[in-house]
Amino acid sequence: MLPRDVKLRPIFVAWSLMFTSIVRAGPPFVTDDPEVPPVGGWEINIPFTLQRTAGTTDMQAPLFDLNYGLPNIQLEFDVPVTVVQDDRRGTAAGVGDVLLGIKWRFFEDEHSHVQLGTYPQMYAPTGDAKSGLGSGRPIYELPLLAEKSWDKWTLYGETEYWLQTAPGQKSYWFVGAVLQRDITDRLNLGVELFGNTRKQSGTRSDVAFNIGGSFKLTEHLNLLFTGGRDIYGDNRAMLYLGLQIVTKKSDE
Repeated sequence: MLPRDVKLRPIFVAWSLMFTSIVRAGPPFVTDDPEVPPVGGWEINIPFTLQRTAGTTDMQAPLFDLNYGLPNIQLEFDVPVTVVQDDRRGTAAGVGDVLLGIKWRFFEDEHSHVQLGTYPQMYAPTGDAKSGLGSGRPIYELPLLAEKSWDKWTLYGETEYWLQTAPGQKSYWFVGAVLQRDITDRLNLGVELFGNTRKQSGTRSDVAFNIGGSFKLTEHLNLLFTGGRDIYGDNRAMLYLGLQIVTKKSDE
C-alpha cells in the first residue's frame, strides 16, 4: 500500500493549480488588462481570496501582490499565504507558490484610448505540493492583453496559454473579458466572463463570471472586491476582498 501522502499528492496538486488560475490575475478580477503603474510608483494589493469547490476550500490569507512601474513596464512579485481546507482530511497552511511577472504595454493610442500588452509570468514551486500549497513544478503564463476606453466605460480582454509542467496536468488556454463603468468619482463597478479549456485529463472545461469593482477610500488607498462562481464547471464560489495601496497617481 502506498503512503497516504503519496496517494493524495496528485489531488493536492490539482487543487493548487485550479486555485492558482482563479487568483492570479488583475485585481480584483481574474482577467488582466494592459495598464501599468506610473513610472516610479508602487501598486500593492493585499487581498483575502477564497475558492470553494465540492469538498474543498482554498484561501490566500492574505496574498501580498507587489507591482512597480517603469516606462510601459510593470514588475510583479507575489507571495501568497495559502490555506487549503479539505472537508475530510483537515487543513494545511503555509507559503504558496511565488509569482514573478513582467508586463509590457507595447501599444497605447491616446486618441482612440486603445492599449495592447503582454504579461509573461512564472510561478516558482515554493509551496509544499504534498500539502496542496503549491504545484511542485513551475507554471508559465503567456498572455496577450487588449483594452478600449470611452466615456465612463472600459472594456478589456485577455487570451493566454498556460504551460503546466506538473505530473498529470494539461497545458490549457484561458480567455476572459471585463466591462467596467465609473459610477462616481470614487466607485467603479464591473462584470467579468472568463473560461478555460481542460486542465487535467478526465475533467471538463470551465466557464465562470465575477461581479465587483473598486471604491476609493483615500487618494492612495482603494477597496477591491469581487464575487462569482462557475456557470459550467466545479467552482461553487469565488471571493476577492482586499486593499490596494497606490503610492503615485498616473497624473503626478
